[in-house]
Amino acid sequence: SEAFMKKRPDIKVEIFRSGSTEVGAKLAAEREVGGIRADLLWLADAPIYYELRDKGELAQYVSPEAKNIPNDLKDPKGFFTGARLINMIIAVNKEVIPLKDAPKSWKNFPDIGKKAAMGNPLYSGSNFVTVATFVKQDGWGWFEKARAKGVAVVRGNSEAATALAGKEFGVAMTLDYIVAGLMKKGAPLEIIWPQDGVISVPSPIAIIKNTKQLEASKAFVDYVLSREGQEFLVKQEVIPVRGDVKPPEGQPSASQIKFIPIPYEWAAENAAAIREKFEKLMLH
Repeated sequence: SEAFMKKRPDIKVEIFRSGSTEVGAKLAAEREVGGIRADLLWLADAPIYYELRDKGELAQYVSPEAKNIPNDLKDPKGFFTGARLINMIIAVNKEVIPLKDAPKSWKNFPDIGKKAAMGNPLYSGSNFVTVATFVKQDGWGWFEKARAKGVAVVRGNSEAATALAGKEFGVAMTLDYIVAGLMKKGAPLEIIWPQDGVISVPSPIAIIKNTKQLEASKAFVDYVLSREGQEFLVKQEVIPVRGDVKPPEGQPSASQIKFIPIPYEWAAENAAAIREKFEKLMLH
């Protein structure tokens, strides 16, 4: 937002930052008392956008920059557009587990047991999307095995990565850019791109329909999706959604990543049941 405000000093950006679940609760509370107060939403919990779209709460806006973004990362009618690619990967602390012994796939991740950690889908949107994807693909077997072997559940991705860097764990399910940021600071971590594919959340940006700041909101979306905006994200170790912007050094570009298809609409429809079952299975 600072970079945008430098470009557009006439527009002031105020940010409410939290886990996707807390943002979702805030939206629900505001809806009860007269409508959503935010102008823009930019979250990792992609299913929330389908729910808002179906409730008629998002504005349609196809940014002129959106033509540079692959179709499977955006809503065809312009209700939301993927704005950064955040990837759920396996991270390893090489001082705890030698790289050769670390799991190379999600399938083998639970075998690490108590030395493995993941974030909590009751708090974190990207973890919720990951859980929903695994469950849609294979039922609850992965989680039953993880529970039996003692895989730890921490609050969110930052907590998982920080605990991994602090040697509390040997491997973690967490986000690529957080790990890359810690590696830059000298943490002995390594990113493993799982052989069975990556859960890649195109963290969408959308404009709330009743915004009083429609033009300013459009300008912000345009900036985030522009080449300059995406290059700024690359400096934060984030993989860009545009093909004409180079990824962070040492990271793959969006077109080189093996994606696991994400069942967004199914996840949105079954969100409460998925969270409830996860809580019973993994947190009790």
